[in-house]
Amino acid sequence: MKRLARPLGYLFVVWLGATANFLLPRLLPGDPMQTLIGEESVRLTTEQRTAVLAQFGLDRPLLAQYGAYWRGLLHLDLGTSVGYGTPVRTLVAARLPWTLLLVGSAIVLATILGFALACLFHWTRSARASSTLMGGVMVVTSLPSFWLGMVAIAVFAGRLGWLPSHGATTAGAATTAGDVLRHALLPVATLTIGYLSAVFLVARAGLEDALGAGYVALARSHGAGPLRVLLRQAAPNAALPLVNQLAISFGGLLGGTVLVETVFAYPGLGSLLYEGILAHDLPLVQGVFLLLVFSVVLANAAADLVEVALDPRLRRRREVNR
Repeated sequence: MKRLARPLGYLFVVWLGATANFLLPRLLPGDPMQTLIGEESVRLTTEQRTAVLAQFGLDRPLLAQYGAYWRGLLHLDLGTSVGYGTPVRTLVAARLPWTLLLVGSAIVLATILGFALACLFHWTRSARASSTLMGGVMVVTSLPSFWLGMVAIAVFAGRLGWLPSHGATTAGAATTAGDVLRHALLPVATLTIGYLSAVFLVARAGLEDALGAGYVALARSHGAGPLRVLLRQAAPNAALPLVNQLAISFGGLLGGTVLVETVFAYPGLGSLLYEGILAHDLPLVQGVFLLLVFSVVLANAAADLVEVALDPRLRRRREVNR
């Protein structure tokens, strides 16, 4: 039974998120038509209102709507966008790869840079240098992402003209890897800076614990130098807590793309969610939100599997608890 506890917990979170996604719009006070199509609802005739409610299944009892909602989810049917007139699944499938490109690149870069800075923090013998490094990382990463994005556009796209300011590809030109990379550089850098402090702090704490462990003292007693102790003994063990941190931050980065993609007019899920909110496109907003919930749960489940595979202590603990 204990082996099933964690998978059941993940399924419960998915059910809870999907149920909240279904209930919240229906429990909002006011006219459901205004929630669906905004101020245009006041211009509809009685027959038109009835047809729209029937189109979205809002004329049926709540329990019947809930059953139809889950039947649609099981068939990967997220509904039809009011503004686009296109299935939400099609819109999400077109935008998802661009967001994964940004988030995946930002996670890799922030992990490498944050862990390197944490190693530098412990390698630096000077207390002043360590304090300066810590303060610099915290100040830079505390800057709002939308402000960083606008500054990056003003400097690198506007003044210097090195990089494009918006979009994922150049309009009217052939799509190449180099063109995609040039358009992704500024939004990826903005996301990376925002995520850097989380990686740095977790890696710094992990290195501090690892450097105080007995195996490190044993290595030092055998004549291992400070750099070898840091990189060969402490760093591999300090990297393990980053696995959970990556999973936790994955959801935050997905949410953070709303601002970044909007600033850079980047065609990802974040900008799609923003467009849906502005247009009162309820099916579109619900579909993107549900995908974000599922992605976070999937990332945490993957992190659990990877952490157990990397850490033999966790494997032994789970075997004992079976």
